[in-house]
Amino acid sequence: MIDWHAAATVLAGLTAEGAGLARRVSAAVAAAPRFQNKAFDLAPAPLMVRADRVEAHARDLEAYVALLESAVEAYRADPDVRAYIALDPAEEAASLAPHHLPSTVRVCRIDGYPALPDGRVVVLENNADSPAGTMFTGRINAVIDDLVEAPLAAAGLGICKLPLDKGAPLLERFLEDYRLWGGTNPDPVLAVLQEDGKANVESVEMAAAYTALGTRTLVVDPRAVVFRDGATWAGDTRIDLCWNKINTVYWRRLTADHPDLLPRWVAAIEARAILHLNPFPARYVAESKRTLALVREPRFAHHFTEDERALAERLLPWASKLEPGKQVLFEGAARDLRDLLMERPQDWVLKEPYDIRGDGVTIGRDTDHATWIAKIEQGFAEGNIAQRYVPPLTYPILTDPATGACVPMKVSLDTFVFGGRFIGFGAKASNNERVNVFQGGRKLAVRVAEPRQAAGLASDAA
Repeated sequence: MIDWHAAATVLAGLTAEGAGLARRVSAAVAAAPRFQNKAFDLAPAPLMVRADRVEAHARDLEAYVALLESAVEAYRADPDVRAYIALDPAEEAASLAPHHLPSTVRVCRIDGYPALPDGRVVVLENNADSPAGTMFTGRINAVIDDLVEAPLAAAGLGICKLPLDKGAPLLERFLEDYRLWGGTNPDPVLAVLQEDGKANVESVEMAAAYTALGTRTLVVDPRAVVFRDGATWAGDTRIDLCWNKINTVYWRRLTADHPDLLPRWVAAIEARAILHLNPFPARYVAESKRTLALVREPRFAHHFTEDERALAERLLPWASKLEPGKQVLFEGAARDLRDLLMERPQDWVLKEPYDIRGDGVTIGRDTDHATWIAKIEQGFAEGNIAQRYVPPLTYPILTDPATGACVPMKVSLDTFVFGGRFIGFGAKASNNERVNVFQGGRKLAVRVAEPRQAAGLASDAA
C-alpha cells in the first residue's frame, strides 16, 4: 500500500533543502488556518500511498461500512445481538428508534495499520460516532502539498487530489443528508454539539468556516437545546440539523448525569424536529468495539452474507468478546479464551466498548504482568473484547526539518468514508505502542502521487 519510491523522492528532495526547509515549514504553518486539536510537530514528509492500490482499498472500506450497516440491522432484528452489545435501556431505545435516513453510518473514519510483513492494511477499529479530523485532515494536506510540490515535480510526479482535499466535504455531506431526510429549509442552521467550555478546536473552526461558506453554524451544549412546537431551538435560533461532536465516552457520562437528556433527544428525532448526525445506532452499535467481535462470532454468522464474512476475515484481526467460560476456535484449535490471554499476552490487545484517545486500550506486550491480569479480569466482568495484536510497519518520519533527521515510527493508515463513499485518508505516527496524537503521537498527511499529467487529470475528474 505504501509508495516507497514516492516516499524516498519526497524525503530526498526535502532534506536537500537544508536549513531552508525549517523556515518553509514554519512559514507554512503560520500562514495556514488552524489544523490541530492538540499541538504536535508537523512532519513535512507525508505518508505516500500507491496510486494503483487506492481504488481497491476504497471499495473494501466502503464494503466495510456496509458491513457495519448489516451489524446495525442485526442489532435491530435479534435480541441476542442486543444482549451481546449490551446497551442500557435508554441507549437501546435510542438505537432502535427511527432516524429517517437511508442508512446509519453517514460519516466514518476507519483506523488501520499497514501491517507487517507485507504492508497490507488491517482495520483495527472504526469511529462511527463523530470522528476527529473530518475538517482538519484536509487542512493538513493543503499545507503539506505546498511543501512537497517541488520535489515531486522534479521527479515528474504530482499530487492526485482526493475528495477530502476539495471544498467542504463534511458540510456537503450534512446538507445532502438534510435533503435526504426531508428537510425543506433552503438555509438550514447547523449546530455542532459540545459541552459548554469543552469544545475542541475543530468544532470551533468548523462553526466559523461553515458560517463563512453560507451555512450558519453554532456550537451548542445539548442540554441547552429546547424542543417546542415541533422544532428545535438554541436560544432564539431555530436549529435544523446537528453534528453531535461529543465523543461517546463523554456522551454516556453526560446522559448518565442527566437521565432526561437522551429520551428528550430521541423523542425530538422521532418527531422529525431535528436531524441528528450520526444517528444513535451508529454511535452506540457501530461504534462499539463489541461489533468488531460480533461480525466474527460463529453464532451470529447467519446475520451476514458470505461476502461480508469473508471481508471481515480479510480486513479485521481475530477478536472475541470476553464472556465467562468462553471456548473459542483459534488457529484451528478449541481454546479457553481466558487461558489464551493469560498464556500469550504479547499477542493480544484488550479494548473497552467505547474509548477516547486510546485510554480504553490495553496492549499486552506494553503492560506489566499484574496489570494485564487485572485487565483480563475487568474485561470478563465488563464484557470487553480481546483483539489479536497487529504489528504495524514503520515509516521514516522527518522529525527535524532543520537537520533532516528522520526517525522510523509506527504509522496508521486511516480511511474516511462519507455517505458510504471513500473520500480520503488520514494517518498518525508514533514511537509508542498506541499510535495516537494524545498518546505522544502526531498526525501525518497522506498523499497519492502519480505522473504529473495523470495526477492533473485525476484531480480534475474527482
